[in-house]
Amino acid sequence: MAPPMDAIELAEAAGIDLSLIDDSLSRSYEERAIQHQEALNLVLEMERAGNELRERHQSFTSAPQRR
Repeated sequence: MAPPMDAIELAEAAGIDLSLIDDSLSRSYEERAIQHQEALNLVLEMERAGNELRERHQSFTSAPQRR
């Protein structure tokens, strides 16, 4: 009978890219916090841009149509 798989083996078998975790853990807490903040800033900027596009689309579609 084969020995039970540990968590790392299970993750690898499931196709999880553990190199990303290794890379993150190789960084200091401060480096990870900065990286997180940069990613959060990007997401917030994308959200702002999406909201702006939706508002423009709504104002365009609700404007009176000329013929």
